[in-house]
Amino acid sequence: MRYFAMIGGEQRGPYELTELSEAGVTPETYVWCKGMADWQPASDVADICRFYRQRIFDLMHPSAAPAPDVQTRPEGDSADNGNGEFPIRFSRIAGRDGDLPEMLPEEPVDTSVPPASMLVISILLTLFCFPFTGFVAIYYSVMSRKAWEEARRSVSRSSSRLYTDEEREDRRILAHDYARAAKMWAGITFFLGLILYAFMVHKVL
Repeated sequence: MRYFAMIGGEQRGPYELTELSEAGVTPETYVWCKGMADWQPASDVADICRFYRQRIFDLMHPSAAPAPDVQTRPEGDSADNGNGEFPIRFSRIAGRDGDLPEMLPEEPVDTSVPPASMLVISILLTLFCFPFTGFVAIYYSVMSRKAWEEARRSVSRSSSRLYTDEEREDRRILAHDYARAAKMWAGITFFLGLILYAFMVHKVL
């Protein structure tokens, strides 16, 4: 998959995944590739996030799979915090001791079934718990449904846009990634709502 990027107000590329970091792409950089409905920040593109997580894993475990194109710096150099040239937001998923979260490697996703919809739950949590994070949960819920519908509709020749089998699979995986993000933000919203209600009750009493 080759990506175009908006860097310095100009469209540049296309770049392979391995070239994004060297090209100056950060998590906030808007990128686009064939199959994407619109430009998105790199941090919202599942393939890019997975690639950087794998790069960080390889860097933290050089004996298992050394990354040949990662330039090492002198020990104690705080410029990269031990994570090479990775954008800072991606590097934060690595622990201070070099260990990575248990989510690596990722469990395989069953893309034959649609992801569980969190839209109704997200709306209710937004109304009754904590609206600020609730809106984030709603956003990811909508994006999950949109990605799945794009993959489903593109099978029909009556669709305005047709995807290849590989592109449809990418959209289905993206739908599941968005659904996981929606679930996470829904949980955050629920617990923030509990804290808010507990604080209000404490004030009243």
